Amino acid sequence: MIRIEDLHIAIDLKGGDLDVVRGASFRIPAGKTVALVGESGSGKSILSQAILGILPNVARIKSGSIYFREKREDAPLDIAKLADNSAERVALRGGKISIIFQEPMTSLSPLHTIGNQVKEALDLHRPSSEEEAKQTTIDMLDLVGFPNPTAAYSMYPMELSGGLRQRAMIAMALICHPALLIADEPTTALDVSMQAKILHLLKGLQSRLGMAVLLITHDLGVVANMADEVVVMYHGQIMEAGTVEDIFRNPQHGYLKALLNAVPDLSMAYDEKLQSLRDIKHEIPDSMRGEVEIRKGRSDHTLLSVRGLRKTFVTKKQGWFGKGKEEFVAVDDVNFDVRQGECFGLVGESGCGKTTTLKMLVRALTPTDGTITWDGHEGQTDVLALQGSALKAFRRKIQMVFQDPFSSLSPRSTVLNILREPMEVHAMGTGHEQSQYAAELMRLVGLDPAFLGRYPHSFSGGQRQRIGIARALALRPDLLVCDEPVSALDVSVQAQVLNLLQQLQRELGLTYIFISHNLAVVRYIADRIGVMFNGQLVEVATRQELFDNPVHPYTRALLDVVPHADLDHPLDFDRINREMEGEGRVWPHPFTVTPDAPMTMLKITPNHRVRVQEGTQAEALLRGM
Repeated sequence: MIRIEDLHIAIDLKGGDLDVVRGASFRIPAGKTVALVGESGSGKSILSQAILGILPNVARIKSGSIYFREKREDAPLDIAKLADNSAERVALRGGKISIIFQEPMTSLSPLHTIGNQVKEALDLHRPSSEEEAKQTTIDMLDLVGFPNPTAAYSMYPMELSGGLRQRAMIAMALICHPALLIADEPTTALDVSMQAKILHLLKGLQSRLGMAVLLITHDLGVVANMADEVVVMYHGQIMEAGTVEDIFRNPQHGYLKALLNAVPDLSMAYDEKLQSLRDIKHEIPDSMRGEVEIRKGRSDHTLLSVRGLRKTFVTKKQGWFGKGKEEFVAVDDVNFDVRQGECFGLVGESGCGKTTTLKMLVRALTPTDGTITWDGHEGQTDVLALQGSALKAFRRKIQMVFQDPFSSLSPRSTVLNILREPMEVHAMGTGHEQSQYAAELMRLVGLDPAFLGRYPHSFSGGQRQRIGIARALALRPDLLVCDEPVSALDVSVQAQVLNLLQQLQRELGLTYIFISHNLAVVRYIADRIGVMFNGQLVEVATRQELFDNPVHPYTRALLDVVPHADLDHPLDFDRINREMEGEGRVWPHPFTVTPDAPMTMLKITPNHRVRVQEGTQAEALLRGM
């Protein structure tokens, strides 16, 4: 259907051309899925933009061809030669070739309803009456799995969950039944269970509509479960291409082998180290060594204790102008301890209460009920009772590393100002001392202090996240709260940042709370793990006990939806659909989740607890496991 031959794409710069795709050649067979794999900046997305004719103004095709042939009997059309706004190009774009973008919230207009946005392509390519177009749109929303497609037609993107917004994007792309669908990182922003649902949906729609799919991703687990053929790119060139069997079972190029070794996997040995493509060399500042000795001397001491934590939000009924109020319980009766020097992982789907829990720990939100006790080397502190200067002083002890390294760094500030800001807020040293310490922090995360005068946009995603880690360490905290710190990074950079975090934890005696929806990442970095569902902790165990002997049905279901970069462990989509059915899941007794059922955290081993319904039947059942 698509044959790309010796394609060269360049970006115009003041000093000359920058070649971003160099001599790419590959094919996309009709009805098949081809995965385009590589690190950020390898040229994947700009190649897909060239197919659609939506290259940025500064980019152009220098040479080469992109032949498109919808049916076997058609003559090939070189779409690389078409003007971007020609009638032929407009007819192809959205009609015969469509795209799903990575981030559904920024790709959908907040000012238009879902129905209007999905119907737009239909109005452009297949004009019909308003009534027919509306019914076709509702049918498409139903096809992509909206629970109430008629109501969704009149809703706005902000009223939908992340998964439903991505389904709306898929409906928009497929409304004209295209021959080729380009899916550019379609599941990166989703948690594992929603990712599995979207992948299953794409597979079913592909089979039903008979379309080809170009899947752009850096997730090799997704590739192993979705692709028929794989194309591996690096620095604008194709390093290796072949069937999915060839790529995974017999990789030839050194870059592909390194990429496969950089992927955290559930089958790894617990003490195995990820092989990053580029290791980070870092230096521990002498000024930190005294605090390191204090932390290491309190190893295994309970640093943070959370008991009965609960958070409710009051929402209005019936939309924006509805009368009356109702309570929504975001976090309910959460109990856990974090020991000095360990990494405590929190996993669960989006909306399960992970981030709300962390915000309460750092006092960004006030709990409705419960206690948070800090037991540092100065003695015990009731965190929720702190006010004013005492609260400000305590904030130095717990710092956060955020999910998106770009949006969490001010684009108007240099790296020096970003690193000095927390020191200025807490009056740490003179301006000269702060600048010297900023240089030490850069070396601590493996960056050159000569970059202190640069702005965040001039760094890669992995470098920006390392700057975020340096900023979090500027106040020399005892506890780092990491909220999805590697979910926005590709696999090679992810391995690099995870290894750096592990080294810093060991060398500085740091304690981590690590949130992620990627269980393979949590398995790699965490010592103990808590699993959250609907605002409650349903299982807490050491990582080995949790992964070798998962007890709660929700934990088992989460493990089932992790895509392995291994052809011998494919996702069972039918089983996933049964286990992950909707929000109101009903577990078998004694794991029942109902408002009236008294629940308790039952201790199975000294380090393994699971939430069950109270009573002897529950205990007897679990003892028999």
